[in-house]
Amino acid sequence: MGLLHRFILASFCLMAAVLMSSCRLQEARTGEQWFNHAWSGLAGVDALTFQGKAALWRGEQGVLEQNLSYSGRLDDHHRLTMRTVIAEGGAGSKGSLLASGTHLGGKYETKLVAQGRRWHIVSDEESLGKGLARLNPLEQLEHIRNARKSIKLESGAARGTKVLRIELDAADAQALIGSELEEEMKQVRQKWESKLAKLQNAERAKLASQSEQIWSAGNKQLAEMLNQAEIQAVYHLTVNSKTGLPMRLTSESRIAYLSPQGVPQQEMLRTDNRFADYK
Repeated sequence: MGLLHRFILASFCLMAAVLMSSCRLQEARTGEQWFNHAWSGLAGVDALTFQGKAALWRGEQGVLEQNLSYSGRLDDHHRLTMRTVIAEGGAGSKGSLLASGTHLGGKYETKLVAQGRRWHIVSDEESLGKGLARLNPLEQLEHIRNARKSIKLESGAARGTKVLRIELDAADAQALIGSELEEEMKQVRQKWESKLAKLQNAERAKLASQSEQIWSAGNKQLAEMLNQAEIQAVYHLTVNSKTGLPMRLTSESRIAYLSPQGVPQQEMLRTDNRFADYK
C-alpha cells in the first residue's frame, strides 16, 4: 500500500474515531447538561419564531375555561412581538389568559423588550399584558434556568432529538407564580396612578384614597391565597441533538388553593410552544 493510500486510510480512521467519540459524548450528557447546552445555543440566537397554544382548566372535573393560540417573533435578540388569538373555550373565554394590548381585528398584539433578563412590555401604556409572562416561552426558559429543579432524560425520544422532563422545586414554582401575579398587581397600580395624575386635585385625592384601599385589600388577599397554595410545575423540552437548539417546550402548572370564602379551588394551565426560523 502506497504512502498516499495509508495517509487516506489513517485520516478516515481518525475521522471515524472523532465521530464515534462525539456520539459517545452526546450520549453521556446528563439532562442538566443538555439543558445548559440548549440554553447556550439559544443565547447566541438573534432571531426566531414560535407558535404556541395555551389552555386553562378549573375545578376537580377539569372544566375548560379558556383556550387560545399565539405566536411570537424575536428580532435583534431582545425585541419580541407576540400575538394572541382567542380560540374555542368555555363561558369564561375572555378570562385571565387574554393578554391586553393593541387590538388588531380579533388579535391582540404586544411588543416586549428584554432588559436585565426580564421581558418588559413597551407597546403602549394601556397594555398590561395579563398572563403574557406565563405564555412567553423565552421567559419560561429563563425561569427554568434560575430555579431549583430536577431534569431527567425521557426515553423513546424521536431520532435526532432529546426530550428533557423538568420539574421545578415546589417552593420555586410557588415563588415564580407569586412573582408574576405580584408584578401584574404592580402594573394595575401604576395604571390607575397614571390616570389619577390627570385629574383635578380634589377629585384626585378622593379617588386616590378609595383606589388605595381597594388595591391594598386585593393585594393582601392575593398574598394570603399564595401562602396557602400548592403548586406543581412540570416542563418538557425537546432539543435538536445536532444543533443543540430547543424545538418544543410544553408546560403543565397545577395550582390548588382556597378562595377568599375558604372553598378549595383547582386550576391547571398547559402551554405548548414550537420553535422555528432560527437565525
